[in-house]
Parts: sequence; structure tokens; C-alpha cells
Amino acid sequence: MVRGSLMHAARLGAGTAAVIAVLGLSGCAFNPLSTFTTPTIDQIERETVTPTVSDDALVTPGTLTVALDTSDAPQAMQGADGNLTGYAVDAARALASRMGLKVAFVDASSADSALGDKKADIFIGDINSTDGDISTLGTCLYDAAAVFGKTSDGESLSVSTETLNAATLGVQTSSASQEVLAKQSITANQKTFSNINECFEALEFGEIDYVICDSTAGGYLARLMSQISYVGALETPSTLGVAGLAANDELCRAVSDALDGITVDGTLEAVHSVWYGTMPYDLTTKTVSGADVQSTDTGSSESASSDSSSEGANSEDKSSSQEATITDDDINKLNS
Repeated sequence: MVRGSLMHAARLGAGTAAVIAVLGLSGCAFNPLSTFTTPTIDQIERETVTPTVSDDALVTPGTLTVALDTSDAPQAMQGADGNLTGYAVDAARALASRMGLKVAFVDASSADSALGDKKADIFIGDINSTDGDISTLGTCLYDAAAVFGKTSDGESLSVSTETLNAATLGVQTSSASQEVLAKQSITANQKTFSNINECFEALEFGEIDYVICDSTAGGYLARLMSQISYVGALETPSTLGVAGLAANDELCRAVSDALDGITVDGTLEAVHSVWYGTMPYDLTTKTVSGADVQSTDTGSSESASSDSSSEGANSEDKSSSQEATITDDDINKLNS
């Protein structure tokens, strides 16, 4: 992935343009002195996309059936209205749209259980498959133990391991984040809480200096708090991947191409900003100085799927760092 603020802005712009294209809105020049009327739903012409795969390659004709772990909040969770919501859900919708397909979801805890029994076409989540028939098609999310801090003037926060050692840190009791702090030789004063929500409340009220938690949970909560933001990663990011049955070559190629497409044109990064706010898609672009964090290649789904040994290691890290508690109250805030 090409990095930098200009490319980031260009991709977000391209992602927004992709959304406009899906709605069928034209790019007419806007005259501030003229009368502006929003078109009705009936007036919007939606672009028709020819399906990129045949019905024979799908569990259900015309539909991309996506398996998700619905307990993995905020990537997938039940909303206040009972409908499935989350980053992985929206990423799947974007993927299906690019492929010219409808989308349907099924709950599954692993790629093996979902794809081996042909309950779904693809699985989005922690790819730690023991089945040689499962093929990793790419990456759609990066995750790591990270630092979140508070600023009153909107300035960009920057910390080092030395800074953290002199601070009071909020962490969830018996969490993977505490293990990461130990691995980074950060021996700061720790104040423990029963869940991440309490950590962020303490940060908001000035009871602690920083929160150390899973980046996706932290990014999701921080987006609701104007003065709290992502500071940096404390470890090498793990990944949330997309997997399919290797034997279904037609579908695997189509999904891989579509994933590359929504990554390159900024659609995926735009969806990421909706769910995780200003936290960067590529977590290695902003890390804690002094922490042992390796660079990650975030170029395309093709490059991500070509290194199976690296993907396996990242998946193992992901499973050990899940920790956050997202409450119903947070989901209600999101949908209000």
C-alpha cells in the first residue's frame, strides 16, 4: 500500500466517489446560488454490475454468502435493531457490490467449519485454518495492541516507551495488552478495569494518562469521543483475512480481484474510517517510538495471500490479543 497523507486523502476521495457511483449520482457542478434539490429514491438510477462469477460457483445463485464470527465485536455484532452490523459486515457488502452480487451472512467461528461444510462462499475473520483446502485470498483489517490518549486542542499525540513508563496506564484486567506491555519492557503504573469501556471513561475524566487495548475496540470507542484518539501500535499488527475453498478457483479469483479493487480505490479504507474513526488503516504508519514493531506490507490482497507462513503467524497473534468488551450501550450510540 502506498502511504502518505496525500494518498490517504486521494483514496478516501475515491472511496466516496465509489459510493456515489453505486447510488448512481452524477458529478454535476454545484452553483451555490442555484436551488439544490436532493433527488428522490425513484429518480436515482443505480448502476447495474454484471456478476463476476457464475451461479455454479456460489452456494446461493446471485448471492455472495459470507461467514463471520458474530461474537467478534466491533467487526461483526448484532445492532440495536437486531440486524448484523460491523466493519467486516460493511466490508463484505462492498466486496459483494464490486462482484455484482447480493450478500447474505451466516455465523461461523472458523473458516474450516463454514467452508468445509459449504455453508458459505467465503469466510472473513481470523484465518487460522488446519484444512489444506482453505485458501487465504487477502487481508481486510489490521489489528494490534495500541495506545490511545486524550488531547484538548486536537493536536496529534506522539509517545515513546519512555513516555509510557512515566505515565499511568489503563488496561483491562488479565488482558493480552498487559502481556504486550511486559514484552516491550514497559513497567509503568497500571490501573486495571473490568472492560475497555471503563478504561476510556477513566481516560476521559483524567484518571489515567493512556489506555492500552486492542486497536479495533479502541478505535471504535474513540470515534465517539472527540478528544480521544489513536496514538500508536505497540506490536506487529495481526490480520483479519478473507478465505475461500481452494478448489473453487473461479470464486477465489473473483473475490481476490474484487478485494484488490476495493483496497486500491479507497473503498475499504473509507469503510474503515466509518468504524474506527481517524485510526489509520495501516497501523504501522504510526507506532510507539521505542517499541519493537515490524513493518507490514499492506499493498494488495494478492501480496497478502502469497506469504502463507506470515499470514499464519499473524493469525496466531490475533487470536491471542482479543480482549475487548463492547457493550450494548456502545452499539446503541452508534445507531442513534
